Amino acid sequence: MGERWTTERVTALAPDSASEVAGRRLATPVPWSDIGWSHPLLWGSCQGSGRTPYSVAIDVSGPTYRCSCPSHKFPCKHVLALLYLWAEGRIDEGGSISRFALEWSTKQEKGTATPTREAPAEKTEEQLAAAAARAAQREERVSQGLAELERWLADQVTAGIAHTRPGALTDLAARMVDAQVPGVAGRLRDLDRTGIATRQARGPRGSALWLDQTVAEYGLLHLLARAWAQPDLPDDLRATVRSHLGFTVPKEPVLATPPVTDTWAVVGMRDSDEEQVSTRRVWLYGTATGRWALVLFFTPRGMQADASLVPGSAITADLHFYPGGPALRAMVGQTHKTHLHAELEPSRASVAEALATWRAVLAEDPWLGSYPVAVHGRIVLAPQPGIVDDGGDSLALVASSPELILALTGGDAVTVLGELTPSGLLATSYVSGGELVIL
Repeated sequence: MGERWTTERVTALAPDSASEVAGRRLATPVPWSDIGWSHPLLWGSCQGSGRTPYSVAIDVSGPTYRCSCPSHKFPCKHVLALLYLWAEGRIDEGGSISRFALEWSTKQEKGTATPTREAPAEKTEEQLAAAAARAAQREERVSQGLAELERWLADQVTAGIAHTRPGALTDLAARMVDAQVPGVAGRLRDLDRTGIATRQARGPRGSALWLDQTVAEYGLLHLLARAWAQPDLPDDLRATVRSHLGFTVPKEPVLATPPVTDTWAVVGMRDSDEEQVSTRRVWLYGTATGRWALVLFFTPRGMQADASLVPGSAITADLHFYPGGPALRAMVGQTHKTHLHAELEPSRASVAEALATWRAVLAEDPWLGSYPVAVHGRIVLAPQPGIVDDGGDSLALVASSPELILALTGGDAVTVLGELTPSGLLATSYVSGGELVIL
């Protein structure tokens, strides 16, 4: 498998900023079909306004590219969009090569293909300057988008949050996409979905809960916008802010960071869908270092997600952590050995210690939705499902199966691993006698 490009490299290929914006807007699986990748060839069909989709073929080793659209720009927005999808890890290797791509690549090999503009292996000074200009332009768009967000939030508080019109959050999310802050757009869509579900399921009590959740999220969005506007943030905090706004970090600088080598137990996995993209969150625990790590995989919705990290197994590998605090998200570097079964004995944290960890990480990253912990105690079902430690302190279990855990443990004290959230602990596994049991 060839190495994927970074999104920055794709952007550097755009002939102008308008093409970049158009390419980014098309970089969603919705209009695409028959996509595939067999290094160095990338192909796909993009549905435009006409009946016949545009066919795209790209040789990423050049790069050279071909699109059936009538655009006079090279590369066109369809080529850029397909490259963005590939660079973001949303196109897996495989798929049946299209006839368009096969015929074009055959002509390429014979030297009879229609000439296309090729990018040099090394960026010229002009390309670097153009990329810097596009980066500055994006930051300006982000600033304008977040200024609009702050005005909108102020209007909601002034008029009354309960009077927010239906669809307002969705409309605002669309404008945040245009402002190139997809992280904010995602939070707004999540808030809209959870708010509707909460009010429908719980009636008057749900409305009160929705109001609390909405006020809290509006406060975090306001804080995120204000943080972006601060010129003197510490490097780690600035990296955290950019991450939540939706800025991507190229693979190369992450892999250049010093690795943390350990035998990493795969202690949990959770899948979620965001628009047309599915996200797989895999939690790892370092059996020697006691360190936590989160590995993310992104795939087009409906396609098979990466299954290289299997819950209950372990890998002896180098992990490279992304910038920002707390250092949690990581990329797997060199894998030295795989283990079918994980063996670990995590520290037996009390409920108080777990909550102290939660407070500490929120001080570093207020926008975190969850953080991994290991809590030692017994599972109880009354007065509410939860885990009770040796000191009698309890922590609620949410979106888990407390009855199943209680049945499996027989009421004995165990170490439960999972994601600590504002609502309680989302259990993913537990350890008993050194054995990891996946829930």
